[in-house]
Amino acid sequence: MAQSLTKGQMEAEISKLLIRFEKEHIGRGPEGARSYIVADMAVVRLRGVLTPAERHLARDPNGSALIREMRLRLVEGSKALLEAWVQDLTGCRVQNLLTDVSTRTGEHILVFVFDQNLEDSFKDRKGENS
Repeated sequence: MAQSLTKGQMEAEISKLLIRFEKEHIGRGPEGARSYIVADMAVVRLRGVLTPAERHLARDPNGSALIREMRLRLVEGSKALLEAWVQDLTGCRVQNLLTDVSTRTGEHILVFVFDQNLEDSFKDRKGENS
């Protein structure tokens, strides 16, 4: 699939995958999602990921730590699935997945590190009808 998409389309598809993950594993999707392909990485920014109960719990420092731990464990437990989805979409093997969530802003950031420079594949096709 990677060969037939433009960079912008690929970024949108990566965002859709992460929205799907949030819906299936958290029970609701984020308020917004944006992905950026930069060299050998895809950086995904999900906004508005906290549930109303999590926002309430986040007011307490212990609650905030609990939310972060739970969300990070969810991603860690689903790492193989996320990596497979992104690999199927991009055609690149995921070497690493880094993630963090902010209980202050309600943002979740994920960084997929690939085995090759995905961004260069779009530059190579710039003059083609892609």
